[in-house]
Amino acid sequence: MIIDSSYLFDLMGEDPAAFSKGAELVDDGEMQWLPTPVVAEAYYGVATARSDTTEQAVRNRLLGYPRIEVDEEIARRAGELLAAADDRAGGDSGVGPNDGYIAAMADVLDDAVLTDNVEDFHALGVAVETY
Repeated sequence: MIIDSSYLFDLMGEDPAAFSKGAELVDDGEMQWLPTPVVAEAYYGVATARSDTTEQAVRNRLLGYPRIEVDEEIARRAGELLAAADDRAGGDSGVGPNDGYIAAMADVLDDAVLTDNVEDFHALGVAVETY
């Protein structure tokens, strides 16, 4: 399972549905991968003046997840997925590059993205799981 920032933020906000889904994944032995673009999104959230989350809280939440890095294969696939989404939309699909990278990781690993942001990942044509 590829973890999106929406899931991570919901876990940090103690959302019962997100916590329950995480427990289910652990019980099922499902690997939960943390894309490096989600790491960037998490630290962006901490750095904004609107956040009361501490850097330590984010760091602690991120510790248990193995990372997936953006490499050339992921970058190439992200570009392809974003271009296809834009073509289907007849212009700008509104999907950002970080979601493109996350979707590419799901595509390359033949896995689903765990997210509450279903629309963007459906636009990118990858499997989605929610909670």
